[in-house]
This record gives sequence, structure tokens and C-alpha cells, in this order.
Amino acid sequence: MAAQEGSTRTSIRVARIGGIDIRVHGTFLVLVILVVWVNISSGASTVGVGLLWITAVFASVLVQEYAHCIVARRRGAVVEGILLLPIGGLSQLKKMPERPADELAIAIVGPLTSLGLTALAVVGGLVFGAHLWPPTLFAGSWFARLAWLNALLGGFNLLPALPMDGGRVVRALLERRHDRLTATRQAARIARILAFVMILGGIFYDFWLVLIGFFVYLGAGAEEQAAENERRESVRARPPTPHGPEKE
Repeated sequence: MAAQEGSTRTSIRVARIGGIDIRVHGTFLVLVILVVWVNISSGASTVGVGLLWITAVFASVLVQEYAHCIVARRRGAVVEGILLLPIGGLSQLKKMPERPADELAIAIVGPLTSLGLTALAVVGGLVFGAHLWPPTLFAGSWFARLAWLNALLGGFNLLPALPMDGGRVVRALLERRHDRLTATRQAARIARILAFVMILGGIFYDFWLVLIGFFVYLGAGAEEQAAENERRESVRARPPTPHGPEKE
């Protein structure tokens, strides 16, 4: 989650759907420039396809984040908006519900939405006779691209590592036996282990895994710090325990 004031200064509102503001961060322009620069030597049509693919990717991310917001609002959260960044989407929520069951519902609906979009793309591909195998993201039928894209998004977000949806599911399950701070610390410990595995794997196989690992590591620390701040605030807001009159 991000502070609304800061994100407003560095982002542009592009739409408002169902009372939820959709904002694009200023750094998104860097991604657009990068796509144009990489494809410009192949001609305008290749640039257009590249931009269309980026639009499809973030449309899928937007649908997933919107599902988060709808469930969060029904569970009593205050939804400030959705912020699209070059690395993905961010549902901006405040006054989060405190029950673990609510966090579980809000978290799990994102990956389930991605898997639902996968199913729709697969059905469309079967109806129109598109080839769905082998896996592809940058070539072949658009039905296959969208199916594998959303399967990848759903699977990635199910990883049990904060701040991803799978990590929030783990925390919600841990809260059935522990208080929120303890559950967050345990979930963050799992996330850090996965982050180190990603970083080590990325060094030998794919540098993107290194970046994702650092994102997970920093995000887990931020979630743990937020839980500690919530604990301190709740202690400060707690009324003092009344004492009876002293006996002589």
C-alpha cells in the first residue's frame, strides 16, 4: 500500500471505474520509451504490437487489482484507488479489515481472477482454433499469449512470500493461531528465504529473478515494519486500566 498524497503527486488519473480511481505512475513513461526503443529498428508495426502487448499485460493486472478492491470494499476497507507501476499494480487501501478471514478473501481473489482470465483465453482459443501449446508470451495466437500471461501472473502471485498475495494468504492462515505481529514476522521469514532462493537462482539463470528477489525481500521488511507500527499505535490508543482506591 502507498500513501495517497505521494502517489497523487507522481501519477496521473486516467479513469474512474465504480468509484475507484485508476492512476498511472509517472515512471510508466520509461517503460513505454523502452518498448519503442527496443522495437523501433523493426518498424512501426512491431512498435505497435509491442505497445499493444504492454496494454494487454497491464489490462490483466488492472482486472486483478480491481477484484482485490471490490472484495476489500465489501469487507469494510476504504479503497483509495489503483496505481499502475512499471513493475505491476498496487491496490491502495486504508482502514483494512482486521479479521484474518477478510485478509484471506482479499488476497486470494487476485490469483483466482488471473486464473479465471486464463480459462477465458483458453476457451476463446479453443473456439477459434488457436494453438495454445507450446507456452508463448511474445509470438503466436493472442489467445495463447493471454492465457499463459494470466497463468504466469496467477502462479507468481500465489508464491507464499509477502508482499505478494500468496504471502498474505499465509499470514491470514497463521493469524488463526497467532496475533497479527507474530503471524507477519513468520510470513516475512518465509518470504526472505524465498527471496534469497530467487536471488541465488537469478545469478545463475535469469537476472530478472534477482530483481524480483530484492523486491520480495524489501517488501517483506516493509510488511513487518507496518505490523510493528500497528502494534505500537494500538498500544497507545488503548485506554489506561482503571485502578481502585488504595487501601490503608
